[in-house]
Amino acid sequence: MQTDLVDHVYSTNETEVRYLIDFYGFSIEGKKGTATGYIHTSQQPDTVPLFRLYAIGISDHFLTTSVTERDHAIKRLGYHLESTLGYVRTEPGPGLVPFYRLHNAPAHDHYYTTSEHEHEDAARNGWAKEGVVGYLYALEDDAPVLTVT
Repeated sequence: MQTDLVDHVYSTNETEVRYLIDFYGFSIEGKKGTATGYIHTSQQPDTVPLFRLYAIGISDHFLTTSVTERDHAIKRLGYHLESTLGYVRTEPGPGLVPFYRLHNAPAHDHYYTTSEHEHEDAARNGWAKEGVVGYLYALEDDAPVLTVT
């Protein structure tokens, strides 16, 4: 049995974040601009759903905007759909930042960031770049980050 599981969870729900911290020992990670940003809570023109999936056997949360990728992860890789976190833009634009996805195969973990520096640093440390999931609205200087790890 694997006991050194690592998982990064991304949430838009503060109650869920509190629950993950209080009952599962997660902690808030990151600071302004290094982890996440704002997304739409309802479908808007030029947005797509941001799906959150989970594979319990490897303790990995996986985010995607691709229905094909979502369905493949469910049918072939042991993930189940947990939720639609919200809606993200698919193209860059004013006030938007890329939401990069990386994967660490030995750790069975996906990691996401809006920081180009953090993205490159993770890649230098063995994380495989998996592209841009979508585009988020940049955080304000005093905004709390609700990313948990």
